[in-house]
Amino acid sequence: MFSIKTSIQNKVRYGYYLCLALIIIVSVLNYLNLRTIRQKIDFSIIISQFFDASLEMRRFEKNFIIYKEKDEYLENVRYTGVAEGILKRNKTAIAKLSPGTDISALEKTIGQYKSLMNRYYSSSIANRQGSRETLTLEAQIRDQGKKLITATEEIAQAERTYIKALILSSKRILLASIVFLIVAGGLIGRYMSRMVVRPLKQVEENMQRIIDGNFDRISLDSSDTEIQSLSNAYTRMLKELESRQMRVILQSEKLACLGTMVSGVAHQLNNPLSNISSSCQILQEEIDEADLVYKKELLQQVEKEVDRAKAMVHSLLEFSRKKEFKSKPLLLHELLADTVRLIQGEIPTKVELKIDIPEHYWIVADKQRIEQAILNILKNSIDAIPDDGEIVISALEDADAREVELRMRDTGLGIEPDIVKKIFEPFFTTKDEGMGSGLGLFVAREIVEEHEGRIAVESSPGVGTTFIIRLPMREALCS
Repeated sequence: MFSIKTSIQNKVRYGYYLCLALIIIVSVLNYLNLRTIRQKIDFSIIISQFFDASLEMRRFEKNFIIYKEKDEYLENVRYTGVAEGILKRNKTAIAKLSPGTDISALEKTIGQYKSLMNRYYSSSIANRQGSRETLTLEAQIRDQGKKLITATEEIAQAERTYIKALILSSKRILLASIVFLIVAGGLIGRYMSRMVVRPLKQVEENMQRIIDGNFDRISLDSSDTEIQSLSNAYTRMLKELESRQMRVILQSEKLACLGTMVSGVAHQLNNPLSNISSSCQILQEEIDEADLVYKKELLQQVEKEVDRAKAMVHSLLEFSRKKEFKSKPLLLHELLADTVRLIQGEIPTKVELKIDIPEHYWIVADKQRIEQAILNILKNSIDAIPDDGEIVISALEDADAREVELRMRDTGLGIEPDIVKKIFEPFFTTKDEGMGSGLGLFVAREIVEEHEGRIAVESSPGVGTTFIIRLPMREALCS
């Protein structure tokens, strides 16, 4: 199936085009309606002219009957012709306007009226005024004129009624158009608002989650390309923030470990320095009397203690040095020896540390980071032993899974079942306030997962705790 990508820009454009189309349609409809009204008004002028011509025709008819002036008769004939011409030119329109009007009868009435006026004019020229025929003609003329005026008034009334109805209809159409545009504009505006505001509201809610410390991926319910781009940008930003935050946490925890180790290493350096000082004093006192073999033995002791001190300082410097993440094959036994050397001074005398790891076990890891993870777990184990006890570090190979399983077991107080599932959460600690940051085990888990490994814990209250770390083996051993 094909997915159609949408965008806010296109939706706004289409919304604008839709509003413009609605406005054009409504405007055209109202224009056509106004043009119809104008045509009807123009036609009403014709009807008014027809009505006025009929009235003038009757007026000159009365004047001619009274005064018998030829000019009055000629004016009557002229207006009769005007009325007859208007009727002939607008028969179809008048029939539509006033369906009850018989146009043929009206034409016949005008024709009869003209004929009667001609006969009456001829009679008046023959000086037959007052005769029975003249009186009959006058009566017939008045009757036909009355019929003509009545029909004309009906047409004019129908025309006025039609125009009133048309104007009322136009008002309704205009009102309906306004209401329609308001409703359509409101619906389009609401849709556009929801389309833009809802994703932005979701962005605001996600930002609040970030403020609260939740760095989960932002999910916006929108298929628009702009919103998706914004979501992807925020997701990349969150990943970068999370990565930087983790680096800061790792560095702060590393500094905390380094402070602890510096104190321990300082205590450890006292022994080789004391031995060196003693050997040097003996050598100074007996340099002339002692034999060469004894002098060499003292110098060898000094060299041995110097090497011991150099190893301690080298381990401390290597751990404190800031380096980029870089995995390489490491002998697990040597790694543990270097790590224990860093924390040796912090191990109480009543706590025995045992390392049972074959010398041929290899892992693939970043030495500095994996040392920090092991140190955090060892410190946690040391703190969990109140008096005397032991810490045993052992390892097993799983060639099928291409992993080495490192187990660190202590005989401490153990952990309650409801707490076990929380110990790897950031800032979670069971120690007294000021005694722990709650980041040690969290950082250890992050480092192990950074190495594509896994960490788990087994614990029984009053018996002890075992931390289990599974790390990738060196590829050469698995081929």
